[in-house]
Amino acid sequence: MMRRLTKSKKGQTMQRQPHALLDTLMMIYGIQTDNSLADKLAISTGSVSRIRNGTQTISAALILAIYERSGMSIDNIKDLIKEDTERRLRREKERQEASHAQ
Repeated sequence: MMRRLTKSKKGQTMQRQPHALLDTLMMIYGIQTDNSLADKLAISTGSVSRIRNGTQTISAALILAIYERSGMSIDNIKDLIKEDTERRLRREKERQEASHAQ
């Protein structure tokens, strides 16, 4: 998945981190912004941002809410969370290897 460009409230262009589960939900709902996704999930936009950036985990309560609201199976939700976690771990390992190579 590629990073997507998005506009901040101040009109600045920023890169949005890819996140398998969040991006899949956005496709299911046919929405374009994290703000719209936060509204759909009844969570704060800050929570979506922290989940996307890996500083907040997806709680069991949120997994259940996603299951109830989206119709996705729990197994599918878990697979998407795992996919993102593995991608994040690979990136971190690559960063560490690059810093040791210097």
